[in-house]
Amino acid sequence: MSDTVVSKKKWSKKKKILVIVLSIVGFLLAATLCTGIGVLNWYCKTVDYNIVSAHKIMTEDVHLIAHRGFRAKAPENTAPAFEFAGQAGYWGAECDTYRTKDGVWVVQHDSNTYRMMDSARFVEKTTFDKLLKDNTDNGNNIENYKELKICTLDKYLEICEQYNMTAVIELKGKNNTEHYDEIVALTDKHDCKVVYISFHREALEAMRKLSADQMFYLVHEITVDDIIFAKDLGSCGIDFNAAEEKNFEDDAAIIKKCQESKLELGAWTIDDPDVMKKCIDLGVTYITTNCITN
Repeated sequence: MSDTVVSKKKWSKKKKILVIVLSIVGFLLAATLCTGIGVLNWYCKTVDYNIVSAHKIMTEDVHLIAHRGFRAKAPENTAPAFEFAGQAGYWGAECDTYRTKDGVWVVQHDSNTYRMMDSARFVEKTTFDKLLKDNTDNGNNIENYKELKICTLDKYLEICEQYNMTAVIELKGKNNTEHYDEIVALTDKHDCKVVYISFHREALEAMRKLSADQMFYLVHEITVDDIIFAKDLGSCGIDFNAAEEKNFEDDAAIIKKCQESKLELGAWTIDDPDVMKKCIDLGVTYITTNCITN
């Protein structure tokens, strides 16, 4: 029996390069997809907060603000979370607001409802009636809430008024600034103090034309330019990221520069009493937290 020799067809150099490139692209796409899914799962995961009291380090001029309501007790930015904040005695409750397609201001942190609700709708492109068809299905103690609907800004303000809490309203994004008069009209309906906050200068400038209420410019790292902006806007403080170490460099020089400029200071989002004490010792008077109580 004779041996059969099978010759292997050689690939051209160009074909080899093409296969290698396609393999690398395929690998990168798969890695990116897996990373994206991992990040999305992390972002949607409910944090199990440890509720702690800071009464030993509190001073009379320090104001605790419940971040998206008392989200350690109930799903964030919902009526129960704001009610728990009021019951716990928080000075203020922070919320995030967007305007629906048909002009209803609702409370939601993300522009899309995917993370917190059993749907994936862009708030600003959806009517309020459609949003009401969906339920909140994420957040702490969600099992206690059946058919929990999206909260309106009006309802949030009603709860703030009921519990004598300051309404701390974050103006999200750069859209709908031409409709801020609707927010002012809503706040005028309710007897509660209002503070506006935003990462976007355009939002604060638009609201300043309509309201003399106190504001805070949200920043990660405080800069001299931020200080100038807050001073020029008037009745505007700076609320900085307490996890960003650059704000504390050089013996907290930039924080002291804010104080020299007579700006009120807030810090977010503090869940550690030791970090809170560091901020208080530096003269920060507004503390936004997920789980620290009086």
